[in-house]
Amino acid sequence: MNMIARSAEGKVDPFADINNNYNTWYDRIHGAQLQNAPFIKPGLAPTAKGLEQEVWVKGSLLADGVQFDPSALEGVNEIYREQSRWLFDWNHGEHEYYLPEELVLPMDTTIQVREDKQSRWLCTVEDGQLMLKRDGKFVMEARHIPRPNYYSMEASPGIIMRRVAPKRGQDCMVMNYSPFCMYWANDNGCDFCNIVPNMGWTKDDLQLNKRSYDQIVATTRAAFEEGCVRHILLTGGFLKRTVKRDGSVNDREGDMILNVVRAMQEALERDEIPVNVIRTAPEDLDTIAVHKEQGFYSVAYNLEVWNEQLFEKHCPGKAEHQGRDHWLKALEVAAEVYGPGKVSTHLVTGCFRESDESFFEGIEWLCERGIAPIPLVWSPVEGTAYAGERPPRGEWFVEKVREIARIRLKHGVDSFEPAALPNDCELCAMPTLVADEMRRLRVERAEATAKASVA
Repeated sequence: MNMIARSAEGKVDPFADINNNYNTWYDRIHGAQLQNAPFIKPGLAPTAKGLEQEVWVKGSLLADGVQFDPSALEGVNEIYREQSRWLFDWNHGEHEYYLPEELVLPMDTTIQVREDKQSRWLCTVEDGQLMLKRDGKFVMEARHIPRPNYYSMEASPGIIMRRVAPKRGQDCMVMNYSPFCMYWANDNGCDFCNIVPNMGWTKDDLQLNKRSYDQIVATTRAAFEEGCVRHILLTGGFLKRTVKRDGSVNDREGDMILNVVRAMQEALERDEIPVNVIRTAPEDLDTIAVHKEQGFYSVAYNLEVWNEQLFEKHCPGKAEHQGRDHWLKALEVAAEVYGPGKVSTHLVTGCFRESDESFFEGIEWLCERGIAPIPLVWSPVEGTAYAGERPPRGEWFVEKVREIARIRLKHGVDSFEPAALPNDCELCAMPTLVADEMRRLRVERAEATAKASVA
């Protein structure tokens, strides 16, 4: 059914047709240079020096947030893609207007928008160019992402597809299969997370709380037929397992994810689909292999914090229901079941005051087992105990991600393919710097090789 192609390394690419379809869409949209969409244009060829500056700009924008001049918001929700809060709200303060989901730098570095009206960063338009200023001085040009056609299509009468499964970054479709997290039922939610408070804000920005099988089929089919996405991210909150009257266990979270995967398999007319599933570490470790057989292409069980004492303090629900040891065991089992390049875990950096010794001990432990650690740039968002605080400076996050990239490469954990790990994809890894730093290193190595061959 799907085309078979081989990568430069000789590996079979099961999603060659999807990737080719996306490339065709990208070239058509970005090469048109439409007068009514001046801030949609193709990226520049990357250089190591240019990417080094872009990584710094991204780190600073994620840490400090950005404010918008009205000129930079013209066309958002019409020709440029708008923010759709599919899991958390990352903004500092409320807004009553559409924000862009991300901003794109000249060499395709993709940055999650975190609005902060007090930020030293400003996104504005001058002389017909979208740009970023810091303390009133020009730093770098920027671009918007085009709004997909499928966003305005109806998944069912009165329900637009953006509210079923929006885009993340430039090439990823994302869905929050469960907007509620049961850790919060007993006030045991992770204390840096606002998944539940997010449900009550600016409802037009939100995904549906419940979506039907047919809505998922229609939306997935429309997005991939348009060609504007090439892989999928599924995520959501914890749903507690229950015991039925007959004594059997009802894995609500696993069943809900599987229902979504089946709908997407039907939409794409294939058993193997490019989907990364972020979920709670399964209580029954035998289900890890079962879910792989049923269509999970790759998985992420997010530990959030490595240090044992800090894990119990900041992730009380995870500590109570699964426990840190079980979480680590689940990651190990998943790495064995899925094989290299298919398992990851997120770590929230900059929030817990974890020592470097402890933090990098965790990075080593994960990489030794082929598990990709993904450091998220922490944002002290509304609805959490940290609202109003300031994260470390952007340079702090850049320094940390450089060491993480070094450790990953030491253990052979290079960038995962986008279908296996969206947060290793520089086109859609908007809340983390690791994809961008790994990309910078690849370009740096290529430049050094080219220079050596000439010499």
